[in-house]
Amino acid sequence: MTKTFGKAFRHEFSLEPEYIPINHGSFGVYPNSLKPILRSYQDKAENHPDRWNRFEGHKLARHNIERLSKNLKCDPAHLSFALNASTGMNSILRSFPFKEGDKILMYQTSYASVNQTLNFLRDHYKVELVSIHLDYPLEDDEIVELTREAIERENSNGGNFRMAVFDAITSVPGVRFPFEKINRLVQDNGILSLIDAAHAIGQIELNLGELDADFFVANCHKWSFTPRGCAILYVPSRNQGFVHPTSINYAYEFHADGADCSSFALEHAPSTMDLSAFLCVEAALDYRESIGGEEAIMAYTHDIAIRGGELVAKKFGTQIMENSTRTLTASMVNIELPPFTTTKTTKEVMDFFLNKSIYEYNTTLSVCKNNNKWWVRLSGQIYLDLDDFEKVADIILSIIKQL
Repeated sequence: MTKTFGKAFRHEFSLEPEYIPINHGSFGVYPNSLKPILRSYQDKAENHPDRWNRFEGHKLARHNIERLSKNLKCDPAHLSFALNASTGMNSILRSFPFKEGDKILMYQTSYASVNQTLNFLRDHYKVELVSIHLDYPLEDDEIVELTREAIERENSNGGNFRMAVFDAITSVPGVRFPFEKINRLVQDNGILSLIDAAHAIGQIELNLGELDADFFVANCHKWSFTPRGCAILYVPSRNQGFVHPTSINYAYEFHADGADCSSFALEHAPSTMDLSAFLCVEAALDYRESIGGEEAIMAYTHDIAIRGGELVAKKFGTQIMENSTRTLTASMVNIELPPFTTTKTTKEVMDFFLNKSIYEYNTTLSVCKNNNKWWVRLSGQIYLDLDDFEKVADIILSIIKQL
């Protein structure tokens, strides 16, 4: 049975009563009903550390992987846990056998930590980064065409693209990226695809078996109501021999052939750590089913994001970041800020909004600059109503006056 979503639903979470949780996308939150489950696993780990860490914890982790694989529509043998998406991205990028001169296709809108990891590869392994600049709002087909042009341009210059790194849903601005079309395009051109889907699970429907990306990394704790940190690493068997965890363990084996998947599961088995967040995946999915299921949750979070964003934009006299086919907004909406003048740098403006919103207004505002305009990213969630967006609009206008 679907429960009535909105502010009244907030009591199911541990959020402070006066806090306006309009920035769910950054860290997520999990329901109170998971707390005793989380604690029980932590207690079991202390009741018999050897039995738990050697046998029982890992068995339960695989059980949760199998449950999650049904939602993601993929082979559970292609999944392993990671602490967060950045850790998973590093596992792939820093263990993949790049050679000097290999080119990696990327976008300037990718998550800062991922782009810094790519800079690390450039500096230490002499790969070449080819970045595509995206000024939003853009049509999906425009992004596909920009990507196609970059591939053709580099290929005509003797390019050697080895991998393309792109988002499923970009962090800032918070827009849905046409990852299915880009995945197909790069693979058709002999380029491996690595998808940073940190925001995808729980926000959009996924079919990883059908997508058939070469590598795919996603958080569960952002939008799927698991405790932090909990992420998954999807690597099909054909590429598992290339990937090793950031912390090498006893099971490490070198594989010249990427299709040699003989050590992947053991290499990526969680080390001695708190496994409890991983073990709450099933409980989180059960909770989501109990309140209406994935489709109902995604429908509400998308709808409240759209309606809330339009309300804020109307109050500002601006616009939401959207294209003609309305594919950019999933459950995060970006609203253009009213024009303002300031002597602050871009980073100083971002920090100003963040600190002011948290410590003076008891909410959290993530702003960014794209296409020479300032935007604020607001997250839809099942515990929000339209009046939350209206209150946040007034807060934003107040902060702008203080810049």
